[in-house]
Amino acid sequence: MGGVTWSQGPAFKKLLGDPPRTNSEETLVVIGYGAIGQRMQAIGTALGMRVLVAERKDSDTVREGRVSFSQAIGEGTIFMAAAPLDDTTRHMLGTSEFEAMDSTALLVNVGRSGIVDEKALVAALQGGQIGGAATDVFETEPATRENCILLDPSIPNLVLSPHIAWHSSKTFIGTNAVSKANLEAFVAGSPINVVD
Repeated sequence: MGGVTWSQGPAFKKLLGDPPRTNSEETLVVIGYGAIGQRMQAIGTALGMRVLVAERKDSDTVREGRVSFSQAIGEGTIFMAAAPLDDTTRHMLGTSEFEAMDSTALLVNVGRSGIVDEKALVAALQGGQIGGAATDVFETEPATRENCILLDPSIPNLVLSPHIAWHSSKTFIGTNAVSKANLEAFVAGSPINVVD
């Protein structure tokens, strides 16, 4: 019997596309190394991924255990953004970062919405610069079709959730426990979790 089998021929590839990478072939980039970022690193490592923790974009030095922001952008295949929003992180992921990413890269934003330039993200998805994105946050909330370009159903490879990534029964129990502990400590004259 000559030729190739169906599963090795062009029709099979056209139907299914390239096979996905295995976890060991993925490079997970953690952007924002607080509690959520540290947990993402642990999960990625447990799944057998190469994990890079990105240094702050505006940093002149790279701390131990991290790589420069530009190196992370250039080497990552999956990007987990969990950074806070401030003047240094606003639109830290924009046109130049999407252009530097692998064309199959996936971006998941569970941080703050303003860290991703939504217009640049839409352009990157529509232009095939990145493979896909998922976000639970929006620059303007509540997001509506009038104020959020991400709600356009024609945008390819975009998954949206309505700012509910935090929502679970365990979250409510934890929030109540932390609130109670904060109130008791405040009343006792020794406030905890103080943010200046």
